[in-house]
Amino acid sequence: MIENTLPYYEVDAGHFSVKIKVCFSDNAFQQAIRDSKITTRHNALDLGIAESHYIIQDGTLHSMLAIVFNYDEMKKLDALERMGIIYHEVSHTTTHVFQYIGEDESKIGDESRSYLGEHIFKQVFAVYATEDETRESARKRNRTASGEKNKAIVGALLQMAFDSDGSAGSDSVSESKSIPSGTKNTKRDTKPKTNARIRRT
Repeated sequence: MIENTLPYYEVDAGHFSVKIKVCFSDNAFQQAIRDSKITTRHNALDLGIAESHYIIQDGTLHSMLAIVFNYDEMKKLDALERMGIIYHEVSHTTTHVFQYIGEDESKIGDESRSYLGEHIFKQVFAVYATEDETRESARKRNRTASGEKNKAIVGALLQMAFDSDGSAGSDSVSESKSIPSGTKNTKRDTKPKTNARIRRT
C-alpha cells in the first residue's frame, strides 16, 4: 500500500524530472493545482470519468501533469474496463511528458515511449489499488462503528425498559419483575424475545 498524506498521489516519469499528480476528486485536483502554484481555473473532469491534464500557466514557469479519475463512476465498471481506462489516460500522459520536456514525440523511439508508458502505468495502477483499498477500509470502519453505535442504542433502550417498573402513573399496576427475560405463552413455556435490530441503509 502506498503511503500518502496529500489529498492526491504523485508518480514519477522515470529519469525525466516531472511528477504526475493522480487525483480521485475535484477537491484533490484543485489542491494539486494550488500546490503547483497555478492560479488559473481548471476543472477536474470536463468529459467522461477520467482525464489526463497538462496545464501550463502562461507567463510563468508553473505547470502540472495530472490524471483525474471519478472514483464513484469507475467503481461501477468491471476490473477490465477500469484497467483499460487507466491505460488510456496513461497513454495520453506519456505524450504529455514528452511535451513537458520539449521532445518532439515523432523523434522518440517506440521502445522509449513504451518503457515510459509501462513505468507510469504500473505506478498509476498501484495508486488506484491503494485508493480502492483505503476507501474499502473506511467503509468497513464506518459500518462497524455504525453497527456498534446501533447495538449500544438498542442495549440502552432495552436496559431502560428492563429497569422500568412499568408504572405510567399512580393508577397503574406494576408488572411482575420475575419475567423480564421472556414472555409466557399459554402452554407455560418461555417464548424468547425477538432481538431488536437497526439496519443501516
